[in-house]
Amino acid sequence: MKGLEITLDQIQARNVAADCATLGTRIEAYRTREPSAHPTLVVGSQPDTDVASDNTIPEVAASEFSVATLRSALASHGALLVKNFISQQSVETLIKAADRVIDACEKPDAAQSGTHFFDPPGNLGTIMPNREKELRNTRGFHRDSGSAMCVEAPSVAETLLQLYEAYGLKALLSEYFGEPPIVSAKKWVLRRSKLPVAEAGWHQDGAFMGTNLNSVNMWIPLNECGGETGAPGLDIIPRRLTEIASAEGAQFDWSVSDSLASNFSGCKPVMPVFEAGDAFFFDHFYLHRTQYRTDFTKLRYAIETWFFGASSFPKNQIPLKW
Repeated sequence: MKGLEITLDQIQARNVAADCATLGTRIEAYRTREPSAHPTLVVGSQPDTDVASDNTIPEVAASEFSVATLRSALASHGALLVKNFISQQSVETLIKAADRVIDACEKPDAAQSGTHFFDPPGNLGTIMPNREKELRNTRGFHRDSGSAMCVEAPSVAETLLQLYEAYGLKALLSEYFGEPPIVSAKKWVLRRSKLPVAEAGWHQDGAFMGTNLNSVNMWIPLNECGGETGAPGLDIIPRRLTEIASAEGAQFDWSVSDSLASNFSGCKPVMPVFEAGDAFFFDHFYLHRTQYRTDFTKLRYAIETWFFGASSFPKNQIPLKW
């Protein structure tokens, strides 16, 4: 798939007020809408007979990425790696944009709203289940971990949606879900790792988002990371799962203990190497964590975007109309 290229100049040429209004409208579209109580699930409660037991991650070139390859890889292995999905020019632009957004969010009192890199929609706080208190807590969590919600900068968010659509992602996910895809405000994040990397727990996002939904997460590293590159990638259990693993012995009720993850159903953790612009797809059952070691020397930039079906979504993650 081949899409448009973006530059920092293009982002800064956008109409900030119009982008903020558009994103606010996307939020309002789901204020009163509730998910279906009985959605048709892409991943059923029972594993398919063709679930793989090897420790590999299916991998395809961007030109080979299709709904068929996504569906097959997630059904058999729980994930798919699409190589060189985003162009290097766009990757370089997004690193610069991430720096500006994260810097603004780290010092919100000093940041001035109405810029291309910080202009939160006015209804972002009121849409949260616990309103402004939850928004403050969410922002604090992101500041501590070196990240920021994309919706803090509507011009960046709207640029990303256009980029995703140009790369064919909206049409592909519509076919995968069997309905239009939507995006989560809370789970659409620009990331810039902090050093030293804090130890993060093994987890499945479905443990706190719920399981009665259809999801696809797209994690895009913006620089080489993982393995022995010196920049933190992801530790993963390369296995398709259809239920939430036990939290016994874990630090949180939504996480999985290191001892359980170290040999999960006979499957050892894997530390893949990711290249800038790759796209790593998985769903809410996939068991993973931010790669943890004490000797990382390089920052890692990434964009994480969770997509859901328009009728099967976690309300608490703030769905946005696409």
